[in-house]
Amino acid sequence: MVIGRIDSGVSQLLLILHIVAVIAAFAPTVAHPMLRNRLRGDPAGGQGLAAAMGAANRTFYLPALMVVGVLGFGLVAVSGGAYAFSDPWVGAAILLWLIIAAVVGAVILPAERLLAGGDASAERTVRAGGGAVNLLLLVVLFLMVVKPG
Repeated sequence: MVIGRIDSGVSQLLLILHIVAVIAAFAPTVAHPMLRNRLRGDPAGGQGLAAAMGAANRTFYLPALMVVGVLGFGLVAVSGGAYAFSDPWVGAAILLWLIIAAVVGAVILPAERLLAGGDASAERTVRAGGGAVNLLLLVVLFLMVVKPG
């Protein structure tokens, strides 16, 4: 097994783990709005769901998002020069990953705490934050697939 090429076993393993971490980290941006819509009009159910989602975000999804970044850095490091931190698409993806983490940590998680506490007005903030994360994720996916620049 050669380390230092994008087709090495280590690189391929890191890529698989990176993709699995992405799926785990971003699952709530797809699933949570659908669950919230099903419980619309049920304050008790919605409050319980918000508490459960907030706990899952803090203990599972946000850590998975950090793993996404660590594995991404690892992929660049073992690419044998095929990818570099100075590549525009890599730098842009890192910046967007940091922005996504900031939106989750500074916008979504606090709003979910408020929502779990019964503040229905926080729903709008959670939805807006989730929408922003989805949009940023699409841009990052574009960068990862197309690798412009």
